[in-house]
Amino acid sequence: MKPTDDLVIREVASEDVEDIIQIFKTVYLQDESWARSALQRLLAIPNYVMLVAELESRVVGYIDYYVLPSIWEKWNEATINYLFIHKDYQGKGIGSKLLEEVVKRADKIGIVELHIATEKGNERAIRLYKKHGFVKEYLLLERVRKPVHKPSPTP
Repeated sequence: MKPTDDLVIREVASEDVEDIIQIFKTVYLQDESWARSALQRLLAIPNYVMLVAELESRVVGYIDYYVLPSIWEKWNEATINYLFIHKDYQGKGIGSKLLEEVVKRADKIGIVELHIATEKGNERAIRLYKKHGFVKEYLLLERVRKPVHKPSPTP
C-alpha cells in the first residue's frame, strides 16, 4: 500500500487553520499571526478554494487556488497560489495528489488555463509541476519594497 492510499483531500474548514500554520512552520513562515489572519480572510472569499490533505487524521498538505474571468479570452482562468507539504511528509506523493485534485476540479468547471508559479531555482517544484502537465513557461516579474508601515490585516 502506497503512503497516499489513505490520503483524504477536502476543503478547508476554519478549524484547520492551526494545522495549516503548523505545516507552514515546517517549510517557511515569516509571521504566524499574519498568516493566521490571512487564512481566515481567504476562507471568506467566494472564488478562493483551499484544500488540505489528511493522512491518518493529520493535516499534512495544503493547496489553494482562485478562479477569475479572463479579460482576454472568453473563459475563466485559475491560479494556484500556494502548495505546501509538511516537511516530514514531502516526497511521498502528497503534492501530486493535491495537484491532481485541483486539475480535476478545474477541468470539471471548464477552466482552460491553470497557472502556477515558483521560484526559478526550485527544481523540485518545477519537476512536480511539469509532471502534471504545466509546460508553458512565461516570465513573472515581481516588485518588492519595504513597507513604510505594517499593513492592516483587513482589506
